[in-house]
Amino acid sequence: MTSIERVNKLLEDVTCPICMEILQNPVIIDCGHNFCLQCINQVVQTKENPQCPLCQLPVNKNAFRPNKLLASLAEKIQAMDPAEFQPEEEPRCQKHKEKYHYFCEKDGEFLCLLCRDSKDHKTHQVTLVEEAAKNYKVQIETEVQILGQKDKKLIKEKKESEEAIQVFRAQVHLEKLKVFEEFKNVRQRLEEKERFLLSRLSWLEQEGVKQIEEYVTDTEGQLTTLRELTRSLENRLQAPSMELLERTAYDDDLSKEFNFHNPTPVPMNLEKKITEAKARHESIIKSLKKLTDNLKTEGEEDKSAFLNSLDKKDLENWHLLQKNNLELLTSVPMTLDSTSADPNLTFSQDLKKASLHVVDVTSNVQAKPRQFFPFHCVRGSPGLSSGHGVWEVEIQGPPGMLGIVGVVAELPQGSQIQNSEPCCLWALRISSSRCQPITNCRAQENLPISLRKVGVYVDYDHGDVVFYDAITNKHIYTFQTSFNKQVFPLFGLKTPRSSIILSP
Repeated sequence: MTSIERVNKLLEDVTCPICMEILQNPVIIDCGHNFCLQCINQVVQTKENPQCPLCQLPVNKNAFRPNKLLASLAEKIQAMDPAEFQPEEEPRCQKHKEKYHYFCEKDGEFLCLLCRDSKDHKTHQVTLVEEAAKNYKVQIETEVQILGQKDKKLIKEKKESEEAIQVFRAQVHLEKLKVFEEFKNVRQRLEEKERFLLSRLSWLEQEGVKQIEEYVTDTEGQLTTLRELTRSLENRLQAPSMELLERTAYDDDLSKEFNFHNPTPVPMNLEKKITEAKARHESIIKSLKKLTDNLKTEGEEDKSAFLNSLDKKDLENWHLLQKNNLELLTSVPMTLDSTSADPNLTFSQDLKKASLHVVDVTSNVQAKPRQFFPFHCVRGSPGLSSGHGVWEVEIQGPPGMLGIVGVVAELPQGSQIQNSEPCCLWALRISSSRCQPITNCRAQENLPISLRKVGVYVDYDHGDVVFYDAITNKHIYTFQTSFNKQVFPLFGLKTPRSSIILSP
């Protein structure tokens, strides 16, 4: 290749495919193509679902990366002297001033006719330059094919690894939710028990106050009677002897005996209740102390074993994460939204299970049309407008049963999924022996996978909808899209006597 050809090739490499000028602030996009930053921004800002102008693959607006190497090369091309673009004279042998026609395989040198016949190269394998280049081209092409195969293999392994990482992240997030939910339930039960115990003590205290008031009223009444009798007798002592004897002879007060009816300060039933409460409290406190001691011991052992398994770098990252107060959960356990459901579906009390027993055609005629015919659907709650969400669902039913699991974008009231544009559904159609990735725009190839429990992991910010086998943790399929509105889990059943069970 001549110098002018090489320069022209370099010019092609640093030319923007959009404006056809030398790249300014070059950036590389997901598919590997390079454009001027301003040019590609103009393209993606005018389209709702932007695509690469060259290969039509989706473009992530937030994933442009500056290409510093290409920027440096463009600057050097622009700084070149125009004279360097002129063709160069063919190189000649410095010793004989003749054109090169041959190539020595042993020494790797170009030879003229006289050099070829010299004693230095006479015994070497010498071929014409074109023939030598052809041989080397064959070698290079073979190596390129080998590298191409390795490239394909690496791409496949990279894709499988990324899928495995996505499933791993889903499992981690799911375990976070399980821990969060279990501890939330424990706290709720403890708070309920605490409220009951304090309410019982408040009731006993209130009953005790009533008893004290009754006791005080009774004893004060008896004390008043006693004092009145005492004053009557004291007054009589002050009377003259004749009057004292006269009144006393016919008065029965002297024969009266005051009897103090001592009321019970605390009734036996209250004494019994407080005794029972104290015994119950001691039992609960003992159980709670045992629980906290076990949690403390097991927690310290668990934490120690985990930290000891980390190397120095991982330990530094751990402490940094603790310093930043850990990542907060961005989603909560899923439930089924019965208000959005097909009238033929019935639900468990905790809204974790939906069943299709018998299809009532009459109710379907009277009710609103199905959102995704022929399935009887229900949305999950809450929806997702940022961050991550993960849930797992088990599908049960007779042989040949059919259901769907996925996510759907928020639609106007009464809208049908099939008639919506652009794509608003990303789901798996699941039968007893296979599953099929589908959107409301098109269906993908059937996958020969039998699923009993499927996991769904949604990364809203990156537009990933990942499906995996929740029993084997194997990746099934990933939709890569972009969300511009809130999305909701969607579940659907077609076969009577089939059910979906949601977790966590």
